[in-house]
Order: sequence, then structure tokens, then C-alpha cells
Amino acid sequence: MSNAENFKKLFKEFGLEHKTKQLLSFARDSIQMYVNHCSDEDIPMGYSKIGGCPDVPTDFSWPYKNEDTPLYFLCQLNVNDIKPYDTNSLLPSDGILSFFYDAVEQPWGYDPKDCDGFKVFYFTHPIDRLSRMNTPTVLHAHGSIESASLQFNNELTLPPWESPYSHEIDEILNEKEAENYSELRYESVDGEQAIHRIDGFPDAIQGDMYLECQLVTNGLYCGDLTGYNDPLRKELEAGATDWRLLLQLDSEEDLGFMWGDSGTLYFWIREEDCQNKRFDQAWVVLQCY
Repeated sequence: MSNAENFKKLFKEFGLEHKTKQLLSFARDSIQMYVNHCSDEDIPMGYSKIGGCPDVPTDFSWPYKNEDTPLYFLCQLNVNDIKPYDTNSLLPSDGILSFFYDAVEQPWGYDPKDCDGFKVFYFTHPIDRLSRMNTPTVLHAHGSIESASLQFNNELTLPPWESPYSHEIDEILNEKEAENYSELRYESVDGEQAIHRIDGFPDAIQGDMYLECQLVTNGLYCGDLTGYNDPLRKELEAGATDWRLLLQLDSEEDLGFMWGDSGTLYFWIREEDCQNKRFDQAWVVLQCY
């Protein structure tokens, strides 16, 4: 059954069959990532993968937090592998994206001070100018992230209820239908399977990440209501829809991914920054149950 057919079935189950066409108009393609556990040595240089050691330019310097704590390498994405599935034309036409994160302290992303707890790098070097860089020894004491090759496929996603898009959806749903939609979004996520994805809408666990990214990256603290009650919020709020999901990494114990209490890690970027390859402007949010 196709992803769209799955949603149609859920719409019927949750009493929203009569709103199927309207609700599907909000859907956005994502690129779901499927992992294949294997040895790092079996993954060719420059291929998309999770864990292991990163393939980086020879002059690359490993990223550190506070200049003394090395970040963990999470994942690298070869855009050429992804291009056939990038139906929204979000990513560049080539190159490699490399993601790093403080997997020990695990910053949540609600504090502007969390900015040194993650890094996203973009390389356009030819494969023969890359080398596989060893992980700093100090990280071995905290455990490792196991290597896995990646395969991709498209999957439709619907906006989370807590997002800037809820206002548009609310206009076509009554109160009961809105409750059903929220429940449908929860039911559409397979809790037994880790869901890693690029682009599309996130499988959100709590709260509006679009607004959070917009406020935090403009200097407002969102660990409580401080940033949300700030007078600047009204001015900044319109920019929340500029943000796009760059990468979602679910908890997956077999890989060594455990974000909070079985949560999910989300890398976000403004669409304009992504188009202009300013991946240093990405932001991270961690959510868990």
C-alpha cells in the first residue's frame, strides 16, 4: 500500500474521509532513510552512512565543543545518493553533508548557548581528495556509534498539529476533527521502528520546533516561557515557516543512538540557508517522551 493510500485509510478510520483531498494538499514528501548494519570498512569512501569514521578533506579539523570536548560523528550524506528522491529540491546538486553532535551532554537546542554542541559541514571535494578520519580516542570511553550504510525512499508526511501549519489545517476542521487529526498523526508513526528522514515534516514528540528554531537562533531562550513571551516573538514568528527539516535521527540502540529517553534528534535549517549552502546556520532540537 502506498504512503498516500495509508493516509487515506487513516482518514477514514478517524472520521476524516470527507477531508481527504484537503488534508493531502498539506502533505510534503520526505526522504526516509533505511539503515543496513555493516562494517565501516565495507562502506566505500564518500558513501552515505551512519556512524563509523567520517570521510573528510585532508585538512579537516575535528570539531570540538568549548575547545576541549570532541563532538561525535553521526552521519554523512552524499547528495548524489539522495538526488533522485529530493522531490522538493531542497539540497544542493552534489557534495557531502557531515553531521556532528555532543552525544554525551546532548544539548536540547532551546538555549542559544547550545550552538557549539553540534556542527554540520558541507564538502564538495572529489572522492579521491577525502580520507577516513579516526575518531578521537577520548570518545571511545563513552561508547561508539555503529556504522551502517543507507538506502533512501520517498514517504509522504503531514504537518504536526503543533506547527505553524496548524492554523491552515484548523480552518478546514471543526474541533472534533482537529482532535482526530492530532490522534491520527500520532497513530501514523510506527513506534516499533526507528524513523530517520530528510526533509518533509518531522515526527514531532512535543512542541512546535519551527517556532523554537526561529526564536532561539534570534537569541531568545525557549527552555521555559521566557522566549515565547518576549515582545520580539510577534516580530519573529512569521519567519518560523522559513525552517525546513534537514535531518531527523531517531533513537536506535543497535546503532548507539539514544537521544534522551528514547527521543529523536532533529537538524533544522532555513530554506534560504540550505539553498545557499550555509550549513553552518543549521540548528538542532532534541525531543523525547
